[in-house]
Amino acid sequence: MQYPWVMKSLGLGCVLALLAACAPDSPNGSGGSGAGSNTGAGSSTGGGNAGGGSSDGGNGAGFNIGGSGGSTVNTMECASESIEAELAPLTMFITFDKSGSMDNDNKWVNSTNALKAFFGDPGAADLEVALRFFPEGQCNENSCSVGACATPNVDVGTLTADAAPTDTQEAALIAAINAQDPSGPTPMSAALEGGIAWSSAYLVNNPTHKVVVILVTDGEPNGCDESISGISNIAASGLLDGVVTYTVGLAGSNESQLTQIATAGGGSSFFVGNGNTEDELLAALQAIRGELLACELDIPEPTMGDFNPNLVNVEYTPGGGGTPQTFGNVPNEAACAGGNGWYYDNPADPQQIILCPGTCDTVQADAEGAIRVVLGCETIPG
Repeated sequence: MQYPWVMKSLGLGCVLALLAACAPDSPNGSGGSGAGSNTGAGSSTGGGNAGGGSSDGGNGAGFNIGGSGGSTVNTMECASESIEAELAPLTMFITFDKSGSMDNDNKWVNSTNALKAFFGDPGAADLEVALRFFPEGQCNENSCSVGACATPNVDVGTLTADAAPTDTQEAALIAAINAQDPSGPTPMSAALEGGIAWSSAYLVNNPTHKVVVILVTDGEPNGCDESISGISNIAASGLLDGVVTYTVGLAGSNESQLTQIATAGGGSSFFVGNGNTEDELLAALQAIRGELLACELDIPEPTMGDFNPNLVNVEYTPGGGGTPQTFGNVPNEAACAGGNGWYYDNPADPQQIILCPGTCDTVQADAEGAIRVVLGCETIPG
């Protein structure tokens, strides 16, 4: 599955490839013909000259990869197969405020138009979306039913590059939006807890997905638990389950409160003014779609041999013919310390490679850059 929307949102015009392990008989790549490429980055011994050679065997390509400490890995000796990598599928649970105040200043029309534009953007192809409005049904200020708030008005489905009605998920989302009218208060705690409950359960059944909750509101909590610390704790509990919370505040919302909630949930907060609600909300949703989420790569099964987490390297080549560099491996996100690197989602049973925030910023800013994950060569530490 491809994720062109991620490439578009990040400006990454890159090809992601995996080179799987294959141990040849000769350390210099004899038994195959290939062109050597010097991709060393680092100190004086980090670079190297990759050898080319020919013999009666198959084809191969050799690369010397230098780490920040100058170590060199000759992939001619340890990798011979290329497998296309896939970005982690992204699932969004959008819980959307339809309280009475959304009828003021044309906010409902403008914000729902932005939702429709977001769902209809061809760049959103392959994005999974579930949508829930609040207050609506038993997801209200009286029952405060988390179960009701965890039941989407539109169940999760995958958007396509086609326009509605050919894109049936987009058509269902638009129909649900058109069926709603603003009314009632803002039972924010129940809405968020329901969204996180749904997302946590979905993540259990889809562990390789990135699942986020997006809370869109124009007000402060009104009904159910109105304590911001309590609502923040709901977001924090979701983060412990691997669910990230983002908040989008429209005119009338409390920026400080929504920032606190998003921070507790490991996400970011966005704010939209009254002047250009439709465009600004669309931009916020697109920013959430791209923010760091493209920096998680699934690890496919090698077609040759078994996967060895100790034989993995991540190589980045800047656009415009820049010198390739290898990002080092660190134990976890805390070890990134603002620098470049990458880590496993679960070192004991890795399913994904996650780029450190600094690394992610680097590749996001490079429209022509390229990333490859090389399997079969000893991992360079960060």
